[in-house]
Amino acid sequence: MSAVASIPSVRQFALPVALVALTTFVFDLLFWQSAAGINFLLFNAVVNGALLVRYGWAGFSAPARWALLANGLAGCMVVVHDSVIAIIASVVSLIAVAAFAHEPRLRSLFYAAIQGATGFLVTPVNAVTGIALAAPSTSTTRQGWRWIRLGVLPVLLLLLFTQLYRAGNPKFHALTAGFMDGLFNAIGEFFERFLTAHTLFVLFGAVLCAGLVLHAAPGAVRRLEEGSTDILVRTRLRRPSWSYALAMNPLERERRMGLILLIAVNALLAVVNVIDIDWVWFGFEVPTEFSLKQFVHEGTWMLIISILLSMVILMYLFRWNLNFYARSKGLRLLAFAWVVQNFILGVSVFLRNYHYISFHGLAYKRIGVIVFLLLVLVGLVTLFIKIKGRKSFFYLARVNAWAAFTAMILLSTIDWDSTIVRYNLAHWNQGEIDVDNYLEMSDKVLPLLYADLDVVEAQMAKHSQNQVRWVETLSPEAFKRTLDVRRERFQQRYAEAHWQEWTVADTRTAAALEATYH
Repeated sequence: MSAVASIPSVRQFALPVALVALTTFVFDLLFWQSAAGINFLLFNAVVNGALLVRYGWAGFSAPARWALLANGLAGCMVVVHDSVIAIIASVVSLIAVAAFAHEPRLRSLFYAAIQGATGFLVTPVNAVTGIALAAPSTSTTRQGWRWIRLGVLPVLLLLLFTQLYRAGNPKFHALTAGFMDGLFNAIGEFFERFLTAHTLFVLFGAVLCAGLVLHAAPGAVRRLEEGSTDILVRTRLRRPSWSYALAMNPLERERRMGLILLIAVNALLAVVNVIDIDWVWFGFEVPTEFSLKQFVHEGTWMLIISILLSMVILMYLFRWNLNFYARSKGLRLLAFAWVVQNFILGVSVFLRNYHYISFHGLAYKRIGVIVFLLLVLVGLVTLFIKIKGRKSFFYLARVNAWAAFTAMILLSTIDWDSTIVRYNLAHWNQGEIDVDNYLEMSDKVLPLLYADLDVVEAQMAKHSQNQVRWVETLSPEAFKRTLDVRRERFQQRYAEAHWQEWTVADTRTAAALEATYH
């Protein structure tokens, strides 16, 4: 009876172990001593295939399918563009696929991230437990494994206290020196011989793959999310009978405080918006000796912080029963006005950054400001919907997390290095382009720079005429020498690259350089 009863558990144990072993083997094959390339796409395909084997396409929820589609796109973009944002998108989306596949009733990326993190954290614990359960209950092996588990903690504590006593008592140190030094030397030799860098890499891969393929803590994270809904539910809070009476209804007191605050900040922000609309929106020109960098760098972030702070205040005011208070209509109208005014302020901040790009060219931070600002504007729209439709914080977190996830995936589809270089090479204001930034870009832009060395030289010459010079590389010869060094380094790396590192970007760059210097 016991042997028959153990058959289902053995079968349930075998498939996950086989999938972990397979994905770990593939991980080691694709990533050991290899840079990013087609290995990301192939590893994504293997892990997603393992998840489909476990749950089937019908077992994938709508969020899991969307994450799977995003992961496939991000993996392709690693091969096509070989960009950092594509690599990040590939990793994040793969974790999301695994989390939603294991818990198909999850709806939010926030809880999916918790599910993913839980998988990686509990994998070592599950591995220890799984080894013990794999052996038959009557076997000597299982009994031995139990004694090993029971003995590990006491031995470790004994070693810890021995070291503490040795540090505090010189005679005890001298008494145990020979044994302890020999023990630590033996441990060091063991680690040096058996735990090589490759072994540790495989162990890391095993933990990573187990966290992706295995279902850790079934139902725990799902139960946390089940208590969250998009719609706020009114909760009646009754004061204890023994508590002293308040002079005013707490909701009324909070409503009056909110009215005073929102009337004041709406008036203040209206003045700021009128100034910006008149100054920044129409016919903006850079005044003489005006610091456009301070105007954008410091001013932009201060205004963004003010928008974020405004959102926090509104979320606090409309966190609970004030949403259902009969006399809160005026407060809600003021809140809507403040959201709209903050949206207008966000447009002004966008225009500041646009004017800065028009004057100084593109850069990663400037693109980052635009993306972050767009997400802030999405947050304002969802905040408006939250107040109007009495939505919950869970709704805000869920929708905005998906918006950020979508933005990350879309960003991975663009070759930003080439886009920035092309835009700046064609920029009208040659004297204000950061030529140093060209040399900080990836190797993908080398053919572009070689093809337009005369433009780079003209930009250097223009910048040399400025009163304030902030570009360090102003010698065309030095710029060309740096490009040559990078070209030779790239060609050597490309010639020695493994097949796992293959990308369309490297192939295209190598072909363009070969055509130029053949």
